[in-house]
Amino acid sequence: MRTYVFTNRERRIIQSFLNDKITMNNKDLSKIRSRIKLFNRLRNDIFLYLEFYDALMLAGIPESPGQ
Repeated sequence: MRTYVFTNRERRIIQSFLNDKITMNNKDLSKIRSRIKLFNRLRNDIFLYLEFYDALMLAGIPESPGQ
């Protein structure tokens, strides 16, 4: 399993969008959006990861010690 989906730069771009600092028309954000639209398997894996994580937390299983 990979340890990240977005690079630090991409995280900053996405956070800027979420904080209304850049618009959907931003060139860098458009590149990220294109990847998300194209990579169905990645998108599905992310949803699966979140569902699994929620199930673990509801079951009371602690996060790994290295986190």
